[in-house]
Amino acid sequence: MAVSALSGGGGPRRIPVSDLRNGAEQHDGKATEAEREVIRERFGLYALDALSWQVQSMPWRAGLRLSGRIRANVTQECVVTLEPMPATIDEPFDRGFLPLERLYGEEKAGSEHEIVADSELGEIPEPLTDPFDLLEVITEELGIALDPYPRKEGVEEAVYSSIPKGAVPIKEADIKPFASLADLKKKMESSNNES
Repeated sequence: MAVSALSGGGGPRRIPVSDLRNGAEQHDGKATEAEREVIRERFGLYALDALSWQVQSMPWRAGLRLSGRIRANVTQECVVTLEPMPATIDEPFDRGFLPLERLYGEEKAGSEHEIVADSELGEIPEPLTDPFDLLEVITEELGIALDPYPRKEGVEEAVYSSIPKGAVPIKEADIKPFASLADLKKKMESSNNES
């Protein structure tokens, strides 16, 4: 089930671009329980107890600009102990969206072109889809805000070893292709020196 197919919880999630290009507009909302469940599964979270947003859209060049804030209560899994770790997210964002032809110009298909960050936005503008999927943007922002390696406080990073107990670790010289030849050379030189 795609997040974009869901709706409810304080306004439309998929909005015609023509409506968004009329002027600045406020889009405040909360994810429904069904939406939170889809998003929770998407990111492999233990729980997503709350997800809300305050977003303003405004016409920007030939496209759209979104700025606002997301708030969420999530529970992730500690990468070391696998224990649940609750966290609160409160993150601002600012993104620009332009029609595909404005992003790449009129170059021939397959030709090389440089994509650079927009000087005003500070980021690379993204393709504008119609209808515009507001919940997908909120979901992406949540994904960006999540800790990619959540670790319980006081827990050191896990160190894994495949060396069996009692075995001598392999040294770098042991795995070099000419290590045995170097040893043979040393033995030959030492026996020549003794003679």
